[in-house]
Amino acid sequence: MCGIFLELSCEKCSIVNDIDVLRRLKNRGPDHLQRKDFISEIGHHIVFVASVLWMQGPQMTLQPLENECGILLYNGDIFDESWDSRTSDTQIIMEKLSYDCDSQIDKVINVLKSLKGPFSLIYYCKVTNKLYFTRDRFGRNSLLIHKNSNSLVLSSVLGTQYENYEVPVSHISVLDLNTHKILLYTWKATDIVQQCNLSDWLKTLQLKQSLSDEDFTVEANIPWDIDGLEDTVSFIESVAKKTKCNVTIMKTLSQHPEIQTTINKIIYLLNKSIQKRLKRQPNLCRNCLKITEINCSHSAVGVLFSGGLDCTILALLADKYVPKNQSIDLLNVAFNKENPTYDVPDRITGRKSLEELRRLCPLRKWTFKEINVPKEELEEFQINVIADLIYPRQTILDESLGSALWFAARGQDHHSVSNCRVLFSGTGADELFGGYTRHRAVFKRLGWAGLCKELQLDWERIPYRNLARDNRVICDHGRQPRMPYLDEEFAEFVIHLKPWLKCFPSKHLGHGLGDKLMLRLVAYNIGLMEVSTFPKRALQFGSRVANKNEKGTSSTGHRSLKSNLK
Repeated sequence: MCGIFLELSCEKCSIVNDIDVLRRLKNRGPDHLQRKDFISEIGHHIVFVASVLWMQGPQMTLQPLENECGILLYNGDIFDESWDSRTSDTQIIMEKLSYDCDSQIDKVINVLKSLKGPFSLIYYCKVTNKLYFTRDRFGRNSLLIHKNSNSLVLSSVLGTQYENYEVPVSHISVLDLNTHKILLYTWKATDIVQQCNLSDWLKTLQLKQSLSDEDFTVEANIPWDIDGLEDTVSFIESVAKKTKCNVTIMKTLSQHPEIQTTINKIIYLLNKSIQKRLKRQPNLCRNCLKITEINCSHSAVGVLFSGGLDCTILALLADKYVPKNQSIDLLNVAFNKENPTYDVPDRITGRKSLEELRRLCPLRKWTFKEINVPKEELEEFQINVIADLIYPRQTILDESLGSALWFAARGQDHHSVSNCRVLFSGTGADELFGGYTRHRAVFKRLGWAGLCKELQLDWERIPYRNLARDNRVICDHGRQPRMPYLDEEFAEFVIHLKPWLKCFPSKHLGHGLGDKLMLRLVAYNIGLMEVSTFPKRALQFGSRVANKNEKGTSSTGHRSLKSNLK
């Protein structure tokens, strides 16, 4: 994962010299850091800074990348199988943006719309004096915007000392530096282009930043007859009523033709997603990368590992594509904030899942890293580091989840620090397959139509919730987060499944079975018998970084505002 930064000023740029900001950028891309100063024809001072974490191509592509047409800052991973995997995605994007040095906005916009994968991007067109910036349509990568009286800043990370907002994923933004007007292009094939003043647009960002889940609405698209529920629903209900044995239920449900077809398709697409995300990386750990060792037998890949359903499926499938001589790190974090022991629920579950992985993949070396975080260390890093990374998010829930991910991604147990460069995360599984307790509550009140709408809402909300925050937190350790459940092709298939082919939160299928039922059936069918019925547990509670008495929406107060905003 790279760190990208741009500062635009009519006078002297100053934020680019902030050593804290530069350090955070360097953390994201430890392999190279470079700065480019540019003065436009009308006198704008523009500073481009990029730090690089080499992931794609046979050699590292240095940034900022410049040619006669423009200057590119790119942070991301393009997983497009039509692209040459032997060439850096950064170089391919620059070639596409610069084709014939065409200055037409629509052609640049179409290139950006065609990108598949997590990314944030800043492109300055020298020909037109226009600045393009955006995040991918799922919002998987971070890009922040800050404006003061002297300058405009776009950056992967900034910190609490600068009032900033997350660049919205709803549009591709084009700032005309001649007029200070901003054009907003949607991701849809046919655009309704919005135009406004930069200052007015920034005011709207402040309002959108504070939207709660309840502020989102969606017109439910229900392409099937609610009243005439299908044979599959009746079949699942009849099986659930006949037996309380989870193994029997899993086995019987898997034999239904429609369910079996869905299971097979999900396994195929998830394998494909994981393979793509493992194919495009150097297959070297940090140490071997430094000495250009080509036969690395260490952990180049890790998994954020609570031992739960989502991450254990990823670990098992990753075994197929990681070189057999390499170990795989399983990063399991625990806190003793409220309890005297590190044997928290996620640690216990993690050990159980580890045994199942060892049974299924006896030739693989699984490195289970028990990351124990004492209360004093947690509080110190929350104030001095994590508050800067989660900002502009600043609730107790943001702090708790950010802390759990930061310490897990650090990968430091009492023996050593993980040297993996790619980190798999199960992000997106709960939203796609109905893994939250509210899904059961909605189904109880409103039935399948209500659940369908809630699942659609979850998907609509996901770009606005926590993906950019998690990106800032994980990437602070110079690791590349990869989220196979949020692959475009995989997500597109699951989104269009009927709700009972995602989850079945009826009274007959309790916790640990009805929630994320289809994903549990996938786990069962690939051999994860025990993991398939583990109950869903929120990271902040399973790791014990937070307790259930805290109100997650409350502000962290002084911890996230430790200095005056500039």
